Amino acid sequence: MSGYNAAPAAPAVKMLYRTEEAASLLSISRTAVYGLIRDGKLRAVKIGGRRRIPHSSIEDYVRQLGAETRA
Repeated sequence: MSGYNAAPAAPAVKMLYRTEEAASLLSISRTAVYGLIRDGKLRAVKIGGRRRIPHSSIEDYVRQLGAETRA
């Protein structure tokens, strides 16, 4: 492959995250994630008794934080 530099592939976005993963993405504690879920600020679904946070819910939460900051 002479002279061809492909851009690195973007990491795949997961559809659902464990609470630990969501906490890591948001740079908060796992306990804080559960608090956000309890307060209705972060949507979660239950699969087999375990909570999973949809990627879209994390994006919505971050977008809402930005809107609150601008207000």
